[in-house]
Amino acid sequence: MIDFDMLTGLAFREGVERIGVGVVVRDTCGRILMIRRAAHDALPGLWEYPGGSLEAGEPVAAGAARELAEQTGLTGLALEYVRHLDFTDQRSLRVRQFVFVTVVPEGTPVVLSDDRDCHQWAPADRLPTTSHGQRAMIEWLTGRLAIPGWRPVGAYLTAIARPSAYGSFLVTDPAGRVLGMRSTIDPDVWNMPGGNVEHGKSPFDAALREAREELGLDLAAENPQVLRRRLVAVIHTQADADYPVPVAGYVFDGGTLTTEQQARIRLDPAEHTEFRFETAHDWRSRMTPAHYQRLRQVLRAHRCGVPLYLERPAPDGDDFEGVLVFVTDRAGRLLMHLREDRPGMAWPGYWTPIGGWREADESAEESAVREVREEAGIEITGLRTLPDPHHDLGLPLTRVLHTVRDGHENDLRLGDEGLAVRMVPFDEVLDLKVPPYLHHYLPLLAAAADQPTGEAP
Repeated sequence: MIDFDMLTGLAFREGVERIGVGVVVRDTCGRILMIRRAAHDALPGLWEYPGGSLEAGEPVAAGAARELAEQTGLTGLALEYVRHLDFTDQRSLRVRQFVFVTVVPEGTPVVLSDDRDCHQWAPADRLPTTSHGQRAMIEWLTGRLAIPGWRPVGAYLTAIARPSAYGSFLVTDPAGRVLGMRSTIDPDVWNMPGGNVEHGKSPFDAALREAREELGLDLAAENPQVLRRRLVAVIHTQADADYPVPVAGYVFDGGTLTTEQQARIRLDPAEHTEFRFETAHDWRSRMTPAHYQRLRQVLRAHRCGVPLYLERPAPDGDDFEGVLVFVTDRAGRLLMHLREDRPGMAWPGYWTPIGGWREADESAEESAVREVREEAGIEITGLRTLPDPHHDLGLPLTRVLHTVRDGHENDLRLGDEGLAVRMVPFDEVLDLKVPPYLHHYLPLLAAAADQPTGEAP
């Protein structure tokens, strides 16, 4: 649906002084209906397509239908918006005319109003004397209609998906934890500050407005960096049974709130019942899988510092946010990493295979190679995806890969994360403090120990 209220408001901001409407009526032979102003009317003898001024408070489309009916007697026709025409009228007022088009059968009778004295159906290239603007409009429209498949914008918009849009902020605390607010309507849902885009507003406007209403804070005033409008991600969500139109979401960087600023948060009880800052890992236990996936996608975009275009549901092969990498050798050993014991992280104090979160637009293989390089100081190749399902093994959104590497354990170098890395014989792995999923994957790894080498040349 075209928002003519927004378009007329824009016209007035641009200096337009009067809003008009016009209707180009074509018959099935492609001829244009032209009507002539009577001798007692302003601009007598001028030929033009039907049109006039809007009445006070009258919707644009309704005004076009009214003018057409009053001047020609034609009613009940489907009017499709085409474009606008700007001109200066006889009173030197700047006018913006919103022009529509419609088609009638050849021979359709026309009943003229008292201020019109003649009509004709004219070929577009043989119009009677008319204004330069109307002639240009008809020539433009005729040229477009000659292009196969072209449709007026008013008709075209009915044939394409018109998503709703929202704007929101990713807000963190000084420890990097993410702000979420529990929905009053659906207590299982935790939202970021933001909301739907209203007519005439931008996604950033919507995010600022909703943050003020939902948090009681003006984020732009609390953190002037917000005014830089740093876009974190654009998320396109396909229509589904619960929300039957697609949604385009714009997530902006909302900055960091200090302890003092957090103390001044005042929720709107009609929308949210509580707020909290949590690590990405801890949010997993509080969010639905779909909302957790969206959070992980947004955090990936935020980490890489480059806005990402994301889709939900994710395209085939792109539905992962983390990787788990099993690196084994021909001696039947598995590369293991001792994780730090601190709150807010997965498997604190456990021995795990190498793993981590995806960065930017990496493939699973690229993520795996980078994580092994960063955490163990070695290069790997020859990765394969382990085929067995793992969604019930505490590995959400994770792609599991494996490679067999020939190389010395002395090549291992601990990176910036964790406390130690070493090759552990398969039969000793379960003696360590390890996640439950190792019970599932160890038999698969033992069977694959004789696969071709994955050592980088």
